[in-house]
Amino acid sequence: MIENTQGVLVGSISTHDCNARAGTFSYGINIVAEHQKQGYAHAAIKLVLRYYFDELRYQKATVSVHSYNLASIALHEKLGFQREGTLRRMVFNRGKHFDVHWFGVTLEEWQRS
Repeated sequence: MIENTQGVLVGSISTHDCNARAGTFSYGINIVAEHQKQGYAHAAIKLVLRYYFDELRYQKATVSVHSYNLASIALHEKLGFQREGTLRRMVFNRGKHFDVHWFGVTLEEWQRS
């Protein structure tokens, strides 16, 4: 759970597909609409990446982002993620089909960002 400094729930982040042998993991994040674009996602992602890379010694993180979520795409690119692929027409939302983009960041890319 992600809370602001007043203790208000503003979203959540969770890891999944954690493979300690390969050193890879994925995560998902959701910020409540009225709390978006206030830095909560940026801070939460950095916290998770720092923990997995620096403490657990993982070497790569991946995340999927819906193609219409331009803010999330920009955020992940700002954090050093690279677009690694696109799954076409994988999501149905707002009466349309959308692509899903996969982004990844390695430990070395994270350290440079």
